[in-house]
Amino acid sequence: MSFYRDTVRTARKEHKCGLCGAIIKKCEKYHDKAGNEFGDIFYVKECEKCQPVIDEFCNSDHYDRSEGYCDEWIQEWWMDVKCYACKHFYPACVPDEDCDEPEFCDYIDKNRRCTGGDTCDEMTHYCRCEKFEVESLVAR
Repeated sequence: MSFYRDTVRTARKEHKCGLCGAIIKKCEKYHDKAGNEFGDIFYVKECEKCQPVIDEFCNSDHYDRSEGYCDEWIQEWWMDVKCYACKHFYPACVPDEDCDEPEFCDYIDKNRRCTGGDTCDEMTHYCRCEKFEVESLVAR
C-alpha cells in the first residue's frame, strides 16, 4: 500500500526548506509532504517558492517518476536548462580571424559563468536562482 500527502500549512515556528535550504518563517505557508510510493518513506517541508520549480522540473524530460526528485537533481536541471537561457549568463565564445588562442574558447564554453552575481555554482537558493531572466531572442 502506498500513499502520498501534500498539505499546505502555516508555520507556527521556523522550518528549513528541504529542497532549497531557505528558512520558512513563522506564519509563512509551506508544503508538508510525506509518502512511501517507491518503497521508502519520506517526509519533507518545502517552501512556497520551490513549488513552481518542482512542477516545472516534474514536467520536464529530466524527471523520472520512478525515481522522484531531490535537491541535487533539480539544481542540475536548473543549471543545464535555465542558466543557458538566462540573460545574465556569459555568451558562448566565437573566435574570429583575429583570435590568438581559439583553443581557449573550448575552455570558456566549458566554464561559462553567470554575470548576475551569486548565482549558478553559488545559487541564491540551492535549487534555483532568483535572478533568472530569460534572454531576449532578439538580442542573440
